[in-house]
Amino acid sequence: MEFKAHFKRKRKSFYNFNKHAAFPICEYKGILNGLAVEVVNTEQASIASLHDNGGYGKGSMSRGGPISGNPHETLLLGLEEACLLAYFLEALEISDLAGNTLSWTGFLQVALEYDTQFVYKLAAYLYLKAKNWIIKSGIKFGGDFLIYKQGPSHFHASFLVIVQNPSNDNSSHFVAKNLKGVQRVAETSDKDVLLLNVKQTQEFNPLLVTRETLSALTIEETVIRRFNYTSFVQSKQKQ
Repeated sequence: MEFKAHFKRKRKSFYNFNKHAAFPICEYKGILNGLAVEVVNTEQASIASLHDNGGYGKGSMSRGGPISGNPHETLLLGLEEACLLAYFLEALEISDLAGNTLSWTGFLQVALEYDTQFVYKLAAYLYLKAKNWIIKSGIKFGGDFLIYKQGPSHFHASFLVIVQNPSNDNSSHFVAKNLKGVQRVAETSDKDVLLLNVKQTQEFNPLLVTRETLSALTIEETVIRRFNYTSFVQSKQKQ
């Protein structure tokens, strides 16, 4: 049976879709305040343009993008997307709360303190971004990411993504029974579950990773979807 990703349009906004650049076109400044990097408006760079060009972040006073109109609203970036913007695209300068600019090593150290699986999630994030998905947090549905075609303003999420890494074992959260529960949650909102299994070499050390050695990780995809016999038969009859 051939697998096809499920794309469900949002009726009201889809026909007003304006195509934006896939990557930001300005240089932004952000502060790492814990689990997020907070980006503020400057004369040279608007947080609205950062959100629109690539679907990055969430407005601090809005449900989605920064549309509240409040001049004090900021854009909150997840650790993975902030890392992409700062150290791969060089479109973001990240500082700590004391105002010190964070290097790759400094950012990685802080990120691993908050999330010991950060390196594997970053690899998965970059993998998905390379496939042109718009990526948002999946914590609301019990996963790591939600991925969209063109963004949540235009489409519903196609997949709930769960990242599995070499440290996962039978005592981890996503054993078969729990995975079935996550699948049920995803199905209620018309999503499929995408498992990304991150594999590493024996020499790989997540504490010493660089942008170059990150490429040593490989990723396998597994889609979890219930088999619908009726839909399968109908699709075959149309062929």
